[in-house]
Amino acid sequence: SPASDHVPTPEEQSILAHLALADMNRSVLSQNSTNHTTSLPQFTPAPTGGFPTVYMSHSAQVFDHLDNKVLLAWFQVAHPKFLIRVFDHSGKDVAERAAIIAERIRANITTIAESLHNDTPSIRVSPPQPQGGKGAKHLPIGFLVHSVSNETKDLILKQRIWSTTDITFEALPFNCANPPDLLFGLSGFTTLDAVTILQAVKETWLQDEIYGRIESLFSKCGLPDDELIYKATRDFIASCHIETLDFKIPGGLSVPRFNVFATSPTNDAKTWTELRIYLSSLTYPTNLDGCGVATALFACQICHSLAHPRGLCPFPLIPNWNGPKVGNRNSTNGLRQPGRARGGR
Repeated sequence: SPASDHVPTPEEQSILAHLALADMNRSVLSQNSTNHTTSLPQFTPAPTGGFPTVYMSHSAQVFDHLDNKVLLAWFQVAHPKFLIRVFDHSGKDVAERAAIIAERIRANITTIAESLHNDTPSIRVSPPQPQGGKGAKHLPIGFLVHSVSNETKDLILKQRIWSTTDITFEALPFNCANPPDLLFGLSGFTTLDAVTILQAVKETWLQDEIYGRIESLFSKCGLPDDELIYKATRDFIASCHIETLDFKIPGGLSVPRFNVFATSPTNDAKTWTELRIYLSSLTYPTNLDGCGVATALFACQICHSLAHPRGLCPFPLIPNWNGPKVGNRNSTNGLRQPGRARGGR
């Protein structure tokens, strides 16, 4: 945590609590809104139902690997402020081109702000700096946007995804929202039927010993009585749903994987992390379709979501999409040097 006389606010304490457990959450996932249509024509309009969700490994992932002094400085910047993650850019890309990317973010946010205000103050975009300095193994990718009006911030966060031909980014609030619904991935099944997998997951969680363990974990997060703990456990299991990823191996053979989602009844970082670790350690048997075990999730190089690989990213399928495509990294934004583009997996 940042070392200073600064006393963290509850908002900042929540961010720090999730960051303290970031490594545990990443390790779990590495095992083998109302529609608003912007009137600005240069941006891809939000599709019906809104843009796809980008799933992170934990609620404060956008702050991962950020230098502690920079994090403290960001805490002390006055609101309104929010965060940006640029599509199709790794930590290395951000480190090498931070000033160029920051200027493109600033220019596009200024365009959005000018659609709301006749007199727009100078918007500021602060690039990240890695913990450990130059040569750090892990690199941050989030930018801080500040010196904006509340109206500009609210509009940008409401649409969330902003895509032009030169840059595409996701806007995130400067806080820790509820933990991501994506818990882990499963492989080992011989069916593509998500209903069968959902039944296997729920039947496993409803076993007396496992159900009791889930209740025990929820009892530690501040719920005041047994009735609310029971309801939290019941609602958590009821919220579970499954997404099928139809992976192919050479020869075109299908090797299905499944994402397991459920809505946490608590934003307590420790409880949610322990719950995810426990549930991902279980096996999920079926009578006829094999037995599922947790499998590694890999971040999409386009949108940074952990719910799919680059080749299955849903964003390039959106009508009038201006952003990066499946086949070519950074092909739309001109930030990479010529001759360095490479195909996605």
